[in-house]
Amino acid sequence: MSKLPPSRERIINSATALMFRDGYEATGIQSVVEAAQVPRGSFFHYFPSKEQLGIVVLQRFARASEQRQIAAFENEQQSPTARLRSFFAAANDRIIADGFTKGCLIGNFTLQLANTSEPIRQVLAQEADVTIDRIGRVLQAAKDAGELDPDVDSAELAELIWSSWEGAVLRSKLSRSDHVLRSWETRVLGSLLGATP
Repeated sequence: MSKLPPSRERIINSATALMFRDGYEATGIQSVVEAAQVPRGSFFHYFPSKEQLGIVVLQRFARASEQRQIAAFENEQQSPTARLRSFFAAANDRIIADGFTKGCLIGNFTLQLANTSEPIRQVLAQEADVTIDRIGRVLQAAKDAGELDPDVDSAELAELIWSSWEGAVLRSKLSRSDHVLRSWETRVLGSLLGATP
């Protein structure tokens, strides 16, 4: 029989799956400990509250996203704008493969918790800002390479790209169709990047 991972990891993994599927509010501590196959007391040994668990889940998601961003944005085999196109195409592929049931956890938590949990809102804002800053640096590289108009405000454009993508992800969860995401790639991202090849 294979050995189960440590209790804390099982709690985090189970909570992540449940919060993706059912949302933060609908995910109770009891459902987490049952899915993780740990005693209820183990939960409070590692996490003082569900809110603290939510922060850890969010930060774990953000670190995984960070690794994907770094791998894509620092790929010098592609031009800067191609890196952005490849990153978002891959992100959309994952959303489609999951049957539109997950989306982006940062977007999901923002809708559910930005007005009700200040600690989580702060983490959400920080993680979104980090991602937007990374996109902005790729856009600056695109300007330096002559792919974008030198007068373009990289920070403003990065904000627009990220915000519009999050909106497309939410809309795709409603439509359960890849059309929204693929249309965003070609028409929105393509336009914002100047329809570069």
